[in-house]
Amino acid sequence: MELRLQTKRETTRLRFRCSRHPVGRICGRASAITGYIHANSYFQLLYYAELTIPQVEHFEKGPFSEPWLCRSCEYSNRSNAQFCGRCGRPIDIVCEQCGRDNPGGHEFCDACGGLLFDAPSRGTESLSLIGRLGLRPTNPFSLAPCERLVWDRPAPHWTWSSAFLRKWLQRNRWELLAVLMLTAVGAFLRVYRLEEIPAGFHGDEAWTGIEGLRILKEGWIGPYTTSALGQASGPFYLTALVIWLLDASKFSVRLSMGLFGIATIPTAHLLLRLGFGRWVALFGTTALTVSYWHLHFSRLGFGVVPLAFASTAAAAALLWAMRVYDDGRPESPRKGLWGWVAAGALLGLVPYTYFAFPTFLAAVAAVLLVFFTLQSGSIRRKLIALALLTTGVVVSAGPMIYFAIRSPTVLFGRLNEKSVWDYFEYVEADGYLEKVGFVIGRAWDSFWLLFRNPRMDGVDGIGGVGVLDVGVAALAYIGLVIAIRRWRSPPYSFAILVVLAALSGLVLTDPSAGSMRRSITAIPWVFGLAGIGAVTVVKMAYGRIGGWRRTAAVGAAALVLVWSALWNLSYYFIELPRSSTFLWTFPTGYFEALEAANSFDDPGTIYYYSGQRRFRYETIQFLFPNSRGIDRSREFGVFAVEKLEAGPVTYLLEGEYMEEIDRIREMYPGGEIIVDDGDNPLYIVYHLAG
Repeated sequence: MELRLQTKRETTRLRFRCSRHPVGRICGRASAITGYIHANSYFQLLYYAELTIPQVEHFEKGPFSEPWLCRSCEYSNRSNAQFCGRCGRPIDIVCEQCGRDNPGGHEFCDACGGLLFDAPSRGTESLSLIGRLGLRPTNPFSLAPCERLVWDRPAPHWTWSSAFLRKWLQRNRWELLAVLMLTAVGAFLRVYRLEEIPAGFHGDEAWTGIEGLRILKEGWIGPYTTSALGQASGPFYLTALVIWLLDASKFSVRLSMGLFGIATIPTAHLLLRLGFGRWVALFGTTALTVSYWHLHFSRLGFGVVPLAFASTAAAAALLWAMRVYDDGRPESPRKGLWGWVAAGALLGLVPYTYFAFPTFLAAVAAVLLVFFTLQSGSIRRKLIALALLTTGVVVSAGPMIYFAIRSPTVLFGRLNEKSVWDYFEYVEADGYLEKVGFVIGRAWDSFWLLFRNPRMDGVDGIGGVGVLDVGVAALAYIGLVIAIRRWRSPPYSFAILVVLAALSGLVLTDPSAGSMRRSITAIPWVFGLAGIGAVTVVKMAYGRIGGWRRTAAVGAAALVLVWSALWNLSYYFIELPRSSTFLWTFPTGYFEALEAANSFDDPGTIYYYSGQRRFRYETIQFLFPNSRGIDRSREFGVFAVEKLEAGPVTYLLEGEYMEEIDRIREMYPGGEIIVDDGDNPLYIVYHLAG
């Protein structure tokens, strides 16, 4: 039904809804009404009405039939009502461009992307791909009461059949192709020159390989291991599989973690698509693919990037469960409940990854509290959903829960090891005011982490610049402001709480290093916020610029992505490997020296002279497990240069110990010598055959 109201003098216009205007009440709640009132005076209205009643069959379900809930504003309507009594939307909308039926809560057609509500008349030319970005749907946040949840995305409705799957693939083929291409590009970037960048091999990476070898030998080693000061062992089982398929090498260890990074790309797209729609998801996933933040940890053998993947998958499953649950009709009270089990199972896998997971779990608890507080429904149904979620968590996290109960000091001692309360700046502060000032300053630095990160990290080799480039970081902060304004929508509140929880984790931990590792759970949400900011800016520009607004607005967003790709890739593959922190964290001298010492047919016992590390350093244990050697340096052993055995031996001299080579050659002439060919030699190898 459509109603137009006007007077003879066209001076003032007022849009009204049928549920608020007296004329709308007379017309009834069974129509979608858009009215324009042109008034010389509010009390002198002369109008005419053009009334069109669609030919819709009304199916009565009987006096005891249940009402239906509007998917847009969540208003409970009579069972025989064909249109919502609050917002005027029909139960289902037929797309004027492609003819597909869509639920009444949709803003855009899920087949062609065309505008549904207030759509152009049949026969209007279809909008282009760029043109759809400029369309402004009705803001759902203005249609729902303040005390309720608001969803601006329709609930997923799946029919598990081959026919439905074929139609779904056909409708979304271009988006799926884009995600596939982004995943392929991301895989290439995370494998390209994997053994060369970083050039060295960190001890924590070696521990990943050592634990993988132990799994191949022993099988199940439990959910937690004490290696590298203590770490969860979940990712190591994939490392063991990759080593078994390939071999024990730098490449296999880093590839096992890179697979988690590659899988994060399509998973992040699913999360952002569920929460914020197609365009936000594509923008955010593209920025994530080229981000040096995610790229670096996907190329290291640390168990950090598995946390990003596990938390992203768990968040997507939880968001799906909340959306389907909130879309449940009164006639199907069990609808969407079993999705909570899957969400709980994925959530229970998070503690198996990296010890920075508590901030994510705290954010999830806050999200659930907000969701069930604002969500209308019976207490019984909410308790059932929480029980199913808890069941999934307990089943998947059972071994870790058992370990925490049996050995709480081991697990929680590791979690509390880097507390800010033990940091020297906080401990040495005079009085509570200075301590509070230190914490506030730390919070301020953490909040601006996207723009700047002055801390240099000696464990992962990065720091000094923000985690994002300037363009994407600015859009992310804009998106954060928008998300705060829309906090009653679960995807937006989820993004706010996860990002703020990740940043608060930096405030409560040792500020000397680890900022980019400990905030890894915020990765998909930060790029989602950047996508929200980009889409919002595009829509604003579309409505306020001249006739070239489409090209200018979309071109500006594309330019931000192009600049982001150029900056991130050039920084990671060119600038960062040359930085002093990177070279110090991932040294190559001792690695090359070990290769030289083991290059002989029978190196025998290696006499290791080094002031930096022992011979049983983790990297040596993993890459040269069959190598025999003893420490003969002043720092780690008993210093002497005399040969201790009659068989073949190899002297490996580093640093200041290279000065001993002349004395050794005088005592034992005739050996083979290898000298580092750099401008400043880092090692000398001298081999005696016997």
